[in-house]
Amino acid sequence: MKRFICTILALILVFSLAACAAKPATEETKPAETTTTNETKTEETKTEETKTEEAAAETTGEKEPYNVAVITWAMFEEFGVDVVSGAQYAADQHGINMTFPDANGDMQKEISIIEDLIQQKVDAVCIAPVDADAVVPYIDKLREAGIIVVNFDIETTAECDAYIMSDHYKGGQRSAEEFLKRHGDQGTVLIIDDNPGVTTAEVRNAGFEDYIVEHAPDIKIIHQLSVGTRDTHRATVENMLQAYPEITGMFCFMGDVAIPAYTACKTLGRTDVLIAGYDATPEQVEIMKNDGPDCNLICSNALYPKNIGRVSMETAWQLLEGEVEPGVRIETVNALLTPENADTFEDLLIAQ
Repeated sequence: MKRFICTILALILVFSLAACAAKPATEETKPAETTTTNETKTEETKTEETKTEEAAAETTGEKEPYNVAVITWAMFEEFGVDVVSGAQYAADQHGINMTFPDANGDMQKEISIIEDLIQQKVDAVCIAPVDADAVVPYIDKLREAGIIVVNFDIETTAECDAYIMSDHYKGGQRSAEEFLKRHGDQGTVLIIDDNPGVTTAEVRNAGFEDYIVEHAPDIKIIHQLSVGTRDTHRATVENMLQAYPEITGMFCFMGDVAIPAYTACKTLGRTDVLIAGYDATPEQVEIMKNDGPDCNLICSNALYPKNIGRVSMETAWQLLEGEVEPGVRIETVNALLTPENADTFEDLLIAQ
């Protein structure tokens, strides 16, 4: 009997072990192995896609276009509009994304623009500062952020990557030389000034005055500050002509002063007052064409602003491409517009 019971128990044990051995693997094990396999395959696929994209980029040589901002003194001036036009021409040639935020002659606004450009991480900035002295720390910030700075027209003492300048002093002297040929060495001359820090106005006026003092010391010179729009400059000139009826001549350091000065003289019937202008803007060309040899706007120094804009943008691109070394200085050409050559005068985009 005992032997029978032992045999039964042995059989039960054998069947139990066999059942355990035949039991399928737990559900927890199989999904874990499957998930690991899928993740490995996904990572391998991503790696292959990345390699394919990188290889394609290397093959095409494609790169993101440069972003360059152009900041003129103000866009309400003809000069600023022409500079932007020339810069846009060069930007289109090189596939550059160009913007032209308007400082509008306001230094605080220009500071805000510069700070925004730093946040936007633009590649380069071409700038004619509102105030050549006040802008220095902000140009430093641009360069510290790795942004290339091209300084044009109004020269700052800040260290920049390039300077695109005209010889403003020589331009003032050239204007004075032509002025004396027509005006003579006697009389009273009004020179319109801008705010301190607008170095173009300061240097042009200095060139004009120095030449007059040296070659016509008997001429009396009067200075008057005028800052603002054309309406402001027209009112300034009208007031000065009424306060000093002895004025016989005038030097206007930019086109947007020369035009309202001409208008003021017309309004007051003072076409005997001879005006030496600047910038040789299209409006000044038309005035000289219409009035002919007797035009009292007797000359205007031509800076070719479209050319300045083009050269500034070209230089920014060359710096970004490593084609020129930082610190480069380029002097742009000048010419003299007069009533005699107004019919053939051209505002050149490419001036040699």
